[in-house]
Amino acid sequence: MPLTNLNFDITSANAELVLTVGEIFPAGIVLQMFGTDQSANMDSVEITETRMGVDGYMAAGYTPVIYPVTVTLEAASPSRFSLSTLWEAMAANKRVYACGLVAALPSIGERITWSNGVLKNGVIVPPMRKVLGPTTWLFHFERLERARI
Repeated sequence: MPLTNLNFDITSANAELVLTVGEIFPAGIVLQMFGTDQSANMDSVEITETRMGVDGYMAAGYTPVIYPVTVTLEAASPSRFSLSTLWEAMAANKRVYACGLVAALPSIGERITWSNGVLKNGVIVPPMRKVLGPTTWLFHFERLERARI
């Protein structure tokens, strides 16, 4: 079978991530200057709980999950300053702010929308090495939706 008409495009170079935080960035901010090898990563989630009975039969059930997403930004990223602002607002006001994240992935024709989330943790100060290292920002989201673009 000839390998024509297949879509081999898997680049993330044309991906765009937009973060919204209703009370701080209501219009959303386009995240920029990602890490060298990674921009965003959704961790694996366990959607099923399983148990094995003493009689050797398994029971399983669906369980709701949190969707963890880690964003990696270079130290010089202007988006790092924005995420630090969110962190500082949380600390100053002793509260969390609802976040949303949308990833457009043109190479595979997909849009991922994470909603009703919070900033869980982040690296405010870049690692001070020979050159400043990237920072990571972990968000936890309640919902995930996928759509074709």
